[in-house]
Amino acid sequence: MKRNILILTALCLLSGSLLAQTLAFDDIGMKYGYKNSNGIWQIPPRYQVAFPFQHQDRKFAVVKYDGRWGCIDDAGNMIVRNIFITQEEAQEAGEHWYSAEEPGKWIYPAENPADHKWGFVNYYGNWKYEPAYEGAGKYFGTDPMSFAPVKLDGRWGCIDAKGILIINNIFVSMEDAYEAGHQWIVGRHYDTWRISVPNPQNENQWGIVNYLGRWVVQPQYAMVRQFANEHNYIYTQALKNDRWGNIDRNGNVISEFIFSHEDDCVYALSQIEHGRDMDAWRLPEMRTDTNLWGWVKADGSWAIQPIYLEVSHFTNDTGLFATAKCENGLWASIHEDGRLLSKPVFILSSEAQKAGQEWDDNEKGIEEAELGHWLYPIQDPGTGHWGYVDFEGEWVILPRLEDAKPFIKTWNNRVAPAKEEGRWGCIDHTGQFVVKPIYNNSADAYVAARNWAGKRKF
Repeated sequence: MKRNILILTALCLLSGSLLAQTLAFDDIGMKYGYKNSNGIWQIPPRYQVAFPFQHQDRKFAVVKYDGRWGCIDDAGNMIVRNIFITQEEAQEAGEHWYSAEEPGKWIYPAENPADHKWGFVNYYGNWKYEPAYEGAGKYFGTDPMSFAPVKLDGRWGCIDAKGILIINNIFVSMEDAYEAGHQWIVGRHYDTWRISVPNPQNENQWGIVNYLGRWVVQPQYAMVRQFANEHNYIYTQALKNDRWGNIDRNGNVISEFIFSHEDDCVYALSQIEHGRDMDAWRLPEMRTDTNLWGWVKADGSWAIQPIYLEVSHFTNDTGLFATAKCENGLWASIHEDGRLLSKPVFILSSEAQKAGQEWDDNEKGIEEAELGHWLYPIQDPGTGHWGYVDFEGEWVILPRLEDAKPFIKTWNNRVAPAKEEGRWGCIDHTGQFVVKPIYNNSADAYVAARNWAGKRKF
């Protein structure tokens, strides 16, 4: 009896050795198959691609046959039908077969070669849901809360484990449909989650849908940007009549559609979200029908009406003054409430900026700030002569000079090069020449002015 058991054990070991499969490649047929330990083909080479057998019991191997992936057992039987496009999908089906679960528990997206429609099959290759879709993705989740994205009429939605459409096919991409499905399962943001999509009937009209693919904001905009997850899907930017504005997830307008650039619209939203004082906030903006400029608040309403040819920024958009180019083509400094701080007499915005800064320094009580102390060279448009104005644009030195340069920025020694009768000299703050006009250029007059200023004080 003991001898019979030993013989039977030896035969089993020999049989196991002969049946052991080793992946091999046939150089003649250019296909993969499997050989036993004696080097004999046990499973003929007929696979385009093949992988080694897995597991010790209920062995299976992933193979590619006729352009599709499936799985075979160690006898060469196709235990997972070759219906899969990727090796990873076949591997997953093989693992389900290995776990000995019933074939219908797990189903997989598959394309019907006859009409290229997509449906869902079990790992034997039997259709669970007939191929009726333009595309399909893998199921996610566990019953009863499991879903798969499907494509119908060019858009993506989701079906549940029973094949019922639970999320409308409105999404542009499979990834968006997956994200909507995740909200359906997890519900972390299900009440606030939003995504912008174009109207299937008119790709130029955008609206906003919830996780069920239902319109929350009807398609009415030329563009709607996607909501930021970190903002809990609260606000986004929308384009209407070639202007940007901010809306919330339910379509309420937060900033009017007045911004020329999306970046300005985003910036305005950031001011709102950070709780800035919107009454003090100003942003340059142009009115489309007149091409004139003014300043708007973060909500898109006009803080200062658009009546200027050009405008500059208020300091940090909350400063007390800025500059504006008026209808006469010259610049002035302007108060935050819209009143001009100076007459529009400055050729450059930077000149008006300096005049405004003088006023601002005085308002802030900065030491040595004295309104009217500094003078600015201005050319009279009528006569072409040059003179000097104060920060309000009022003539202090009447325009009688052929040319003029800025005063040297020394507080008590104010002198400036000026040209008279073709020659350059230097004048003081009263307009009198303290350095006679004997120089050929303003640079030499500057040197003379500095020498004079170093010796004299007012």
